[in-house]
Amino acid sequence: MFADQIECYQAVCDELVQVINDEWDSIEIEAKYSGQSSIDITAVYLNRKGRHPILNFVMVPRYFFELARLVSTEDKGLYKVCNFKLDCTGKFNVDFEY
Repeated sequence: MFADQIECYQAVCDELVQVINDEWDSIEIEAKYSGQSSIDITAVYLNRKGRHPILNFVMVPRYFFELARLVSTEDKGLYKVCNFKLDCTGKFNVDFEY
């Protein structure tokens, strides 16, 4: 699906920017790998009015499943939790828990 994790991050960002119909300062996602091919996503965007859930994404869970495969290592395996944060300038940060 993706050649590398950068392509995957770009796809995540593209979809989220399309589904948020409001001004936003940052987006935070917690993706939890729950076994087999299941990823549980908690996503919010933040703006001056507060924190707001993002519920209307379609492909984001699939993208984070593909990301788990792209960043896996033999010794660590697939991540258990991925914390992804995107700010409105396009900068992002990603942390993995194994």
